[in-house]
Amino acid sequence: MEFKIQYKVKNKMNATSPECVSLDGEIGVRFDRFVYERVSGGFAIKEILREAEECFAGKYDDEYGEGMWRSEFWGKLVISAARVARMKNDAALKSELAESVKRVLAYQEKDGYLSTYRDRKNIFGGHTDDPTYPLVGWNSNWNVWGQKYTLWALLECAMLLGDENILAAAAKLADNVIATLSEMGILATGAGVQFGMAAGSIMKPMLLLYRLSGDKKYFDFCLDIAVDWEREDGKCPNLIRNSLAGTPVHLWYNEGDGWAAKAYEMMSCFEGICEIYKLTGDEHFLVATERFWELVKEYESNVLGSVGYCERFSNASAYPDSATEICDVIHWMRLSYELFLITGKKRYVDAFERAFLNAFLAGVYEDGKDGAFFVRSSGRHWVSGVQCDTKYQHCCVNNVPRGFVNAAELAVTESCGDYYVNCYYPTTVRLGGVSFRIASGYTTTGAVPITVRGLKPGAKVYLRAPEWSTKTVATAMRDGKSVSIPTGEYAAVAIRAEQEVIKVEFDMTPRVIPFGGEFVDLPDTDYHVHRWIDPRAGVCDKSAMVKGPMCTVQYGPLVLARSKKIGSAEEDMFSGATVYGKNVECAARSIRGNNLLVLCRVSLKGEGADDSFLMCDLASAANLDTFDPKYFTVFV
Repeated sequence: MEFKIQYKVKNKMNATSPECVSLDGEIGVRFDRFVYERVSGGFAIKEILREAEECFAGKYDDEYGEGMWRSEFWGKLVISAARVARMKNDAALKSELAESVKRVLAYQEKDGYLSTYRDRKNIFGGHTDDPTYPLVGWNSNWNVWGQKYTLWALLECAMLLGDENILAAAAKLADNVIATLSEMGILATGAGVQFGMAAGSIMKPMLLLYRLSGDKKYFDFCLDIAVDWEREDGKCPNLIRNSLAGTPVHLWYNEGDGWAAKAYEMMSCFEGICEIYKLTGDEHFLVATERFWELVKEYESNVLGSVGYCERFSNASAYPDSATEICDVIHWMRLSYELFLITGKKRYVDAFERAFLNAFLAGVYEDGKDGAFFVRSSGRHWVSGVQCDTKYQHCCVNNVPRGFVNAAELAVTESCGDYYVNCYYPTTVRLGGVSFRIASGYTTTGAVPITVRGLKPGAKVYLRAPEWSTKTVATAMRDGKSVSIPTGEYAAVAIRAEQEVIKVEFDMTPRVIPFGGEFVDLPDTDYHVHRWIDPRAGVCDKSAMVKGPMCTVQYGPLVLARSKKIGSAEEDMFSGATVYGKNVECAARSIRGNNLLVLCRVSLKGEGADDSFLMCDLASAANLDTFDPKYFTVFV
């Protein structure tokens, strides 16, 4: 299916098409297991996918005052499934998706309306006196948000299957959204929760529809949203103007605005702003997005490699205790991914990689059947459970495959005929007659062989040195010539034959990272404490939180953790002893560990410290369904 509208601004980097790449090694095993259990296996199709479809039949979301969010489940699941089907060339999954679309479109009304809400005009966010509020804890209306995901899923399936009828149905759905908002005299920014951010994030699929259909009304609809995010009167959320002002995100809104700074929805909106930039060429939109990204990185980065705290931007960088929603991780990855493709700037890959290898993978359970809602820095992760009275649906878990696919696409990119190796987790990439095989070693020994086939002698491959490696050396094994790559930069290695092996070696010296913290003597009513100890919020023992300044240990790209999974004792993990503020030397030796990204013998020696213990990667430390409130910790 061809795009009728082309971008005015082309990406600096071209991502690998999903059908040309595969994830290998331990990460590939986890991906394949999750895909089978949640997307393509018999149970996934017959139970999980069917239940998501039935949300349209029941239209139960209106039962709860302003409404719940069953409306997103099918869309998220099918967007993920369509990308997996393309990546794995899975004909059976494609066929199942075609049938699923037919069943869902049977619920579409003549005017195009397709939602899990009975009342198409039930689109307004509520207030604290709304009957939904005591049930879910915030003002809830997800009607337009859910239609966004349904629209996006239909478009993904239309492209995957080459089906113009699905595209026509998607256009009818979009037309109904626009008509309903117009009839009610509001923009998307006037609907739903978080001052219209959730509804406003419909920009991304609306602009995809514009490119596929050529109908300018979809573009105009989105441009109106963007204009409304740059108001002189400062009306919340005013995303573009606030970003350009340079104020930290957690200070944009009054404390009483509560969920206005919800991370997932806000980052989703900036994906749409990126699309506006590429379609118009107006640098204003790119500058706003890049400044937003910088503000989030500076003030909201957490020790897990993600951003925000428990769904919100709340000055998370100041808190060593961290809890991050998997949807937040995925959308931080996606925003970083999009900005890298647009600009070619390496810092976005550094952020993506850190989030993917740590917080994201920590949220994917080892059996592949489920995942975390929030990933924590100690104690246990918040077991996801299910939402909205379903048996199998969860907002984050349905999103997970997209994170894996983006990680695979980013490993190797192309620009003006040159190839850039960006990420070093095990991956196989096939680009026409050229292939890259990135072997294991990145998270263990720090030595990664890359086999390149199909390039003519004299061609160059550009290799990235991650920001954490103080010394990165790439050696073409055929002639033994080495190139030192400056930290955070790329360097070219010349190809001498049609099959070349390049060995990249990284500085794996462990780093002890101090975190001063603000978690001393905070009351139970403080938001950060509350989200640990409230039973509705995935209760975790308050004593698992740090009592004062502590440190983490980072090895290569990984945050390390002690865990009962590898035999760590609870009394050692949670004794409160710390090397914070002490002059210590840290050493780490990688040893063999099954089903882990790394297992290390770590030693800390120096001022008041002489200790040695096992640590593994955060992603493997607690990636299981446990109710043990003191199962692991990243702190030393």
